[in-house]
Amino acid sequence: MKKYYIPALIFLILVSGMAYGQSAVQNYDVIHNDKVVGTTVVRKIGTDQNFTISLNFSADINFLIKRVVILGKEHARFENGVLKSGSVFRKANDKIKTDKSIKHLGSSYIVYDGDQRHVLQVGEIRNNMLSLFFNEPNNTITVYSDNQQKLVNVKEAAPHKYIIPGKNESNSTYIFKNGQCNMIILKSDLLTIKLVRK
Repeated sequence: MKKYYIPALIFLILVSGMAYGQSAVQNYDVIHNDKVVGTTVVRKIGTDQNFTISLNFSADINFLIKRVVILGKEHARFENGVLKSGSVFRKANDKIKTDKSIKHLGSSYIVYDGDQRHVLQVGEIRNNMLSLFFNEPNNTITVYSDNQQKLVNVKEAAPHKYIIPGKNESNSTYIFKNGQCNMIILKSDLLTIKLVRK
């Protein structure tokens, strides 16, 4: 009987790992002025209700007369479909431009912007910008923006095309194909970047 114990134990570990550690990876080219200038990798690990999403972004852009190297990391953790924590971090030419996070505590959220913090009373957050990589917002009115640290409106501009307002007249356009996020257009008054799925 003992000789079957170890293989059975290994089998159970593998099965439970598949059930609780399902993963999906999406790769995007970062495009500026019709040229590939970087990459974005988005990973989702877990089940439908309990999962984490992480994003790694890098781009090397010749902007006007200046070269700008941008590095970004984002993370979100959901439990029972509710956002429990999230963060967004960006550097441009080794200078920190964004360092923000959110944590679910009790019936509210605490948001951090560098050393500053405040309470965000919005109820339970079930969608944020990262979750849009894996779910088309068909019936979603608002999503949480880690960068703006508030709920923002989702506007359906056309079938499978959604626009989300950003800061200072900027916006993000998410385009879906066959239920999957195929392209994201990040537009500001200074530049336009596209994330095109490979």
